Amino acid sequence: MRVTGWTPAVLRAQPASVVRAHFARIFAGLAWSPELAASANGPAPARSAYSNVSDWAAARVGRTKVMEAYGAMVAGLWPEDDRG
Repeated sequence: MRVTGWTPAVLRAQPASVVRAHFARIFAGLAWSPELAASANGPAPARSAYSNVSDWAAARVGRTKVMEAYGAMVAGLWPEDDRG
């Protein structure tokens, strides 16, 4: 409650959507990584950008991990959203 200034009673009285929206805004201000979101939503690494296949494969594995982390964040913030 330190971040919001809300008392436990005020917090419990709010609709879940208001609480989620408020805390999503706090999260976005404190911990959101625009680079992570852009990387997760961007195109896969192009093979032509890498000098050998192993570097390209490592980049694809890294992108897969980023996409999984992004999906976990979205699922944590909006568990009722069946698109995420």
